[in-house]
Amino acid sequence: MMHPRIHGHDRTTLARIFNHPTSNNLEWREVVAFVERIGNAEEKANGSWSLSLGGREWTFPQPRHKDMDPRDVERLRHLMEGAGLSAHSTEVLTLSEHPTESDALIVVDHHEARIYRLDPEIVGAATETALRPYDPHGHIHHLARRDGGSDRGQRAPEVVSFYEGIIGCVRDAPRIAIVGHGTGKSSAMSVLSRRLGEHHHETKGRVVATANVDLSAATDVQLLALGREMLSRNAR
Repeated sequence: MMHPRIHGHDRTTLARIFNHPTSNNLEWREVVAFVERIGNAEEKANGSWSLSLGGREWTFPQPRHKDMDPRDVERLRHLMEGAGLSAHSTEVLTLSEHPTESDALIVVDHHEARIYRLDPEIVGAATETALRPYDPHGHIHHLARRDGGSDRGQRAPEVVSFYEGIIGCVRDAPRIAIVGHGTGKSSAMSVLSRRLGEHHHETKGRVVATANVDLSAATDVQLLALGREMLSRNAR
């Protein structure tokens, strides 16, 4: 199954839609052109626009000026989240109909976490698996870093809430695969594993595979394939 790809300037537009705080200088014409390439954008007789993605449709007013109102940018972000997109997406994939029953793929380093749900019924099959960000409000999207203080050039202490946020997002997942960047006890994947082992034994017991990869060079599609392979090697 072919899916619309997101590349070039479209990736910049997508990142600005998901930006926190919400962008106040996002041009409407760029948004319409972007949506037309990955979904459908249609102007209505009353001057409003219908934007459709992943089987979902929302109506937006035509901005009076070239930039979208920040409140409409937030609505647009929710539309794209519902269609399975995140700031890191490289293509639009079909959503799983039962996300709460899906296995979870955690992609984590010291700067951010991405959580995707993988449909366990088709792991390892030829059918393309749904890829869906599982942190719709961006609560754990960025790891807070401490620039000041007395760290003397060393990496800042871990933010516990960051890892607790990740764990909270996968509590319902039957199986969990974790992909991280870097090795040793100081890697984010290792910190997360220790947190699971020390405070969340039940969730730790559902982690079936871990892998260390170069996240800077991996696309969503490659991570999806890796997660599917990791889970298929540990099939029930």
